[in-house]
Amino acid sequence: MEIKLMKMKIKNFKGIKELEINFEGKNTNIYGANATGKTTVFDAFKWLFFNKDSSNRTKFSIKTLDKNNKPIHFLEHEVEIMLNIDGINTKFKKIYSENWVKHRGQEEQELSSHENKYWIDDVPVIQKEFNERVNTLIPEALFKMITDPLYFNETMSEDERKKVLMSIANINMDDETIMAEREEYKPILENLNGRSIADYTKVLKEGIKKLNHQKEQIPIRIDELSKGLITNDDTDYSNLENEKNQINKQMDELDEELTNVQLIAKNNMKKVEELTKKKNKLNNLKFKLEVDHSNKYSSEVIKLENEKSVAEGRIRNASTELEQLLTENENYENSIKRLREEWYQTENEQLEIDEKNFICPTCGREYPEERINEIREKAKQDFNKKQEEKKNNINKEGQARKSIVDKNTLRINELQQQLKKYNEELENINSRLKENEEKQNNIKPFNINEIPEYREGLLEIEKLQKEVDSLANGDTTSIKNRKAELKAKYDEVDKMLKIKENQENIKVRIKELDKEEAETADKINELEHQIFLIEKFSKLKVDLFENSINSHFSLVKFKLLTENMNGAIEETCIATVDGVPFDDLNNAKKITAGLDIINTLIKFEGKSAPIFIDNRESINKLYNIDTQIISLVVTNDPVLRIEVI
Repeated sequence: MEIKLMKMKIKNFKGIKELEINFEGKNTNIYGANATGKTTVFDAFKWLFFNKDSSNRTKFSIKTLDKNNKPIHFLEHEVEIMLNIDGINTKFKKIYSENWVKHRGQEEQELSSHENKYWIDDVPVIQKEFNERVNTLIPEALFKMITDPLYFNETMSEDERKKVLMSIANINMDDETIMAEREEYKPILENLNGRSIADYTKVLKEGIKKLNHQKEQIPIRIDELSKGLITNDDTDYSNLENEKNQINKQMDELDEELTNVQLIAKNNMKKVEELTKKKNKLNNLKFKLEVDHSNKYSSEVIKLENEKSVAEGRIRNASTELEQLLTENENYENSIKRLREEWYQTENEQLEIDEKNFICPTCGREYPEERINEIREKAKQDFNKKQEEKKNNINKEGQARKSIVDKNTLRINELQQQLKKYNEELENINSRLKENEEKQNNIKPFNINEIPEYREGLLEIEKLQKEVDSLANGDTTSIKNRKAELKAKYDEVDKMLKIKENQENIKVRIKELDKEEAETADKINELEHQIFLIEKFSKLKVDLFENSINSHFSLVKFKLLTENMNGAIEETCIATVDGVPFDDLNNAKKITAGLDIINTLIKFEGKSAPIFIDNRESINKLYNIDTQIISLVVTNDPVLRIEVI
C-alpha cells in the first residue's frame, strides 16, 4: 500500500490562522524561520490521525492565542488532509470546537466543554468510525514508525524495538530451543521451570544476595560464640560428678523416710474422715428439721407471694402496653395532621416551566411558538397527573393511619378495664399477706436441741473428736528441711557441671558454623556459575540474532548486548551508525539512521506513507528512499515558503 499526501488545509491551529498546501503527492520542502509554523504542519498531520503532536504528546495547546497569550474563543480549529491511497484520493477532516451555554438568570454565556467532529470524504462520522478507517490503512504504531525518522529510536522502548526487529528478521527461536542444542547450558534449562531467562537471572541474583548476607553473618556469630569459651579451666569435673551422685543417694533416703511418715498420717486421716462425715450428717439433719418446721407456716405465704408477683406482672405489662398505644396514637394523629396539610399544599401547587425547555440544546435558538405550546401542554398534563397521583397517595396513607388509630383506641379501652380488675386482685392479696404475718408472730420459736435424734448425734461427734485429738500429727517438716538443704547443694554442683556441657556445645556449634560457611560459599559459586552461563548464552544468542537482524539494514547496525561497569552483561536494543550509538549521533545522522530503518519497514510491511523530517537543513545529502518526503527547513523566511519538488 502506498499513501501519498496530496493536500492539507489548516485553520486556527496553533497560531496558523489559515494555510493550504498542495503537496501533489510529491516531495515538498517547507521553509521558514523559527516559530513560523513548520513543525505545526507536522503537528496538524499527527493530531488529525492520532490526536497527538509531533512529539507524541496528547496534551498540547491547539487554540490560537491573542497578544496576551490568552485563547481566542468562539473559533473552530480545523485540519483537513487529502491522501492518495494506491491511486484513490480520500479526504479526512477534524474540527475541534468549544461548547458554550447560557444559564437561566445569567447575561453571559459560559464555556462548558470541547468536542471533536470528524468527516471522511465530507461525510460526517463518529470518532470510532474515523479511527477504524485510519487503522485499516496502517495501524497507528506502524504509521508513526514510517512517518517520523526519530520515532523508532527516541519514542519506542527497547522491548518494543526488539519485538519489531525480531519480526523483520523472522526470528522465532526461543531460549529453551537454543539451549537444548548445547550440553553446557543444561543446568540452566533444568532450573528455568517455565520462567524467562530474565526472570531466572533475577532469581539467581536475589539468591546470591541472600547467601552473601548469610555468609557475612557467620564469622560474626562464630566470634560471639568464641567469647563464651573458657581458656584456662582447672575445675575437677570428675570429683563434681561423684559428689552429685552422692547427694542424689542421700535425697532418695530422705524420700523413703518421708513416705513412712506419710503412711502413718494416712491411717490417722481415716478417723478424721469419719468425724467429718458424722458432722456433715448432723448438719444435714439440722437443716432438714429447720426446713420442715419453717414449711409448716411459710407455704401459705409463698403461695400468696407468687400470686402477688403474678398480679404485679399483669399490671406492669398492661400499663406498658397502654402507654405505648397512647404514644403511638398521638404520633399517628400528628402524622395525619401533616398529611392533611401536605394534601392542601399539593392542591394549591402551580405549574412552573423553565424557559430553557423552549431553547434548542443543539443550536441555542428558541423553538417556534407551535412547538412551545406543545411543550407547555405536555408539561401541564404531566403536572396534573403527578399532582393527582400525589393526592391519592396522601389519602391512602391517611386512611391507613386512621385505621390503626381506631384499632388502638379499642385496645386502650380494653386495657383500662383490665387494669382496674388487676389492681383490685392485688389489693386482696396484700390484705391476706398481712393477716398471715400477724398469725406467725404469735408462734413459739423453734429449738433444735429439743429434738432427741439431734442430741444423740451431737454426743457421738464429741466422743469421736476426743479420739482424733489424741492422734499423732505425723510432722514431716524436719525431713523436708534436710532435703531442701541437699537440693540447694545439688543445684550448685549441677550448675558447675553445666558449664562444662555448655563449653562442649559451643565448640560443636563453632564447627557447624565453619561447615555452614564453606557450604554457603559453594552455593554462591554454583549460582554465580549459572549467571556466567546465562551471560555466555546471551552473547551467543545476540550474535545469532544481530547477524540476522543487521542483514536487513544498509546503514544501521543494532547492538543487542551491553556490558556494565561492573562487568555484568545486559540485553539492550541500540541502533548504531559506524559503531556510534544513536544517542551520540548528530541530528543529521540520527535522521539518516531513521530513514534507513523506515526503508526496511516499508519493504517488510509493504506499506509506505509521507515522511516528515524536521530540521532538514542539517542534512547535506538525503538518504535515498522511495517514498514522499516532507522536509521542514529552518531559513530566514519570515513566513512559510512551500516548495513542491
